[in-house]
Amino acid sequence: MQYIKYFDDSPITFFKYKKDYTLDYVTSNVEKLLGYSAEEFLSNKIDFESLIHKNDKEKIQEQFNCIEFEEEITLEPYRLKTKENNYIWIKETKKVFFNENNEKEICSYIQDITKEINLKQNLFYTNKIIKTVYDNSLHLIALLKSNGTILRINKTALDIIKDKEEKVLNIKFWNASWWISEEEKFQLKTEIKKATKGEIVVSEKNILDKECNILDIELTIKPVYDDNRIIYLVCEGRDITLHKLKEKKINHYNEIINKQLISITDKDGIIKDCSEGFCKLTGYSKNELIGKKHTVLKHPQTKDKLYRNLWETILSKKIWKGRHKNLTKDKKVFWVENLISPNLDQNGNLEGFTAIYNNITNSKKIKDLLVIDTLTKIYNKRYFNKIFKKFIKKFENFNKSFSLIIIDIDFFKQYNDNYGHLKGDEVLSKVARTLKETLRKNDYVFRIGGEEFAVLVTNSNENSILTVAKKLKDAIYNLNLEHKFSEFNRVTISLGIKTINEKNEEKIDKNKIFLDADNALYKAKREGRNKIF
Repeated sequence: MQYIKYFDDSPITFFKYKKDYTLDYVTSNVEKLLGYSAEEFLSNKIDFESLIHKNDKEKIQEQFNCIEFEEEITLEPYRLKTKENNYIWIKETKKVFFNENNEKEICSYIQDITKEINLKQNLFYTNKIIKTVYDNSLHLIALLKSNGTILRINKTALDIIKDKEEKVLNIKFWNASWWISEEEKFQLKTEIKKATKGEIVVSEKNILDKECNILDIELTIKPVYDDNRIIYLVCEGRDITLHKLKEKKINHYNEIINKQLISITDKDGIIKDCSEGFCKLTGYSKNELIGKKHTVLKHPQTKDKLYRNLWETILSKKIWKGRHKNLTKDKKVFWVENLISPNLDQNGNLEGFTAIYNNITNSKKIKDLLVIDTLTKIYNKRYFNKIFKKFIKKFENFNKSFSLIIIDIDFFKQYNDNYGHLKGDEVLSKVARTLKETLRKNDYVFRIGGEEFAVLVTNSNENSILTVAKKLKDAIYNLNLEHKFSEFNRVTISLGIKTINEKNEEKIDKNKIFLDADNALYKAKREGRNKIF
């Protein structure tokens, strides 16, 4: 034991135990490791076992018991609590010795490996991100050496070209079989050379898919640096075939988002990391997002049912895909396509989730234009026909009663003729807005003609629908919009109702329902207007 003092200047802390496992010696560098002096340990003021993290104690005890059968054992890394109440990761090796009296003694060598553990964790999460992007990206991704040799290619690309990865590895990217022309191969070789000099190269190319169809792709080649040296190239191809076909009709689709939007959470949904693209999209900085849940982005109109389904799926270790509406930091609405993948450890245990987003806000706006009346900003006749069919189907399948109300603005022609069409448009907009605001959220209002509107009301009967209709009629009346060419001296509406709440043997006829409601409307107009039938 005369040389044991040399451990004091070593990064390794040395403990020696007697045969009854009482502490006999500890090097003074234990204070640098844990903050407690050697005297505090030797005098039993500090119990070493009490410093072990509660989640690590059981496994450490099981491994320590093996010292009875082995002369040396290295325990799995575990955590110790320091005097400053911080936890550090340590690596411990225990050895059995026998003294001159042939009595067993145990020596323990402890080393701080916190930095090494943190580095491994960072590498682990980095690999999770890369794996998720590679395996689940909608884009074609290839990893190349700086000389253009293919090192890896993702599943999306392999599915398109219908080939196995091993068949395309270790060949030059420009020599791959999916390129169509020699000219493109030459251009690609030139572009890769540019990328090896630090440029990000973007171009459009044609490839052949597994059915020998020609696909248009937007190819981006990006350099990957190690310090100041380029070591890899990442090629990302996005299928723009449909975009090319629609380009002549829709000018809005002349730019495509190409940057990945990623966030990583723990298994409780707390954000641990996110990409710069995700921050730019949401308007939050990384520091503002980390430690919070994605509920900071939740739009109040997004139904809780969507989130329940999301969590049920990902907690069962399955991938969830869906679309939902969110709010940026400055309360602007944006829509995303979302793909959430569970992150599992080596034993298959759930650790957290990686989410990849695609910003579909612009396409959602274009879709809305197809169903919204441009003047009144309520749903149009095209959308009415679609929703009307759904109401009928729900009644046929689930006996969900509903009512159709057809509404007409009284004496509207006289209003237009005397006040002018601009004033007439203002009246249409005010009436539409008032009808919408008076209805419940799960009911619908549509503009189906010049001054004609339709309302679909769920779960209704003859009594309840009359109450709804009266609210609508009174709401317009109480707007007190001047109309000197009406017998009421104000803008009013007439309403015709058809309620479907009893099944019969005949199949429901959409046209007949509409005709019945329309006939009721004309009866209301014949009876003096500003009435309900």
